[in-house]
Amino acid sequence: MKKIVIPKNEKRKLKISASDNQDFFIILEENAELNLIAVYNSNNSDLKINFNVDLKENSKLNFINMQKSSITTNNNIQREVKLEKNSVFNLFDLNFGGKLVNSGVSVSLDGENSRFEHFAVFVGNNEQRFDFDVNAFHNAPHTYSNMLTKGALNDKAKSFYKGLIKINKNASNSNGYQKQDSILLSGNAESNSIPKLEINNNEVRCTHGSSVSQIDEDKMFYAMSRGLDEKEAKITLVKGFLQEIIDKVNFGELDKLIHEKIK
Repeated sequence: MKKIVIPKNEKRKLKISASDNQDFFIILEENAELNLIAVYNSNNSDLKINFNVDLKENSKLNFINMQKSSITTNNNIQREVKLEKNSVFNLFDLNFGGKLVNSGVSVSLDGENSRFEHFAVFVGNNEQRFDFDVNAFHNAPHTYSNMLTKGALNDKAKSFYKGLIKINKNASNSNGYQKQDSILLSGNAESNSIPKLEINNNEVRCTHGSSVSQIDEDKMFYAMSRGLDEKEAKITLVKGFLQEIIDKVNFGELDKLIHEKIK
């Protein structure tokens, strides 16, 4: 296991690359901040990565996960995170590669005023499959979670999303939001989702929802009438669909990866 500790009151940037199975233990001490980028780029048949993260009081972790493994790789990326008082965890989960992608997140908001935001993007083609399991457990008052996943699927690609926001009885005045949206670029692509709420306190605000849509033929026609070919028109529409999350992520490869995935 690789251990990463950010000392009290320090701010750091770190980039890690993982092509083989690894376990990470990350601790941010009080008032620490870490901007972390993890790139998964494996050619193995299986890749298993586990993160255990402890965020102490007033700490902040901005975590970009970029998964672009071989189309033959089964990816299993799991993150378990505990948040103390006033800590913040922002996770950007970007998925383009892999044969099977199992992306799991379990966040315990144990401290008052702790915050968790999860923004995930996936773009799949051929017979790729993306499975997401995203969980936020509100265990203290005035906690906040916001989980948004958006993806585009072509050919016979599939996705399955399971999300849970659980508000425990002592987590009054907490807010939890989750949404999963997919756009299908072919008649053989498939997307399913199960967003779930468990609320044990009446003084909270929570919403959840999901949607699956087909590519808009009228918008395709309009884009092509402006001089774009079919591929360029699809790319333009997909980028527009994903823009809400793209705008939040400072990662230069996103445009290139989207272009490569759309036929």
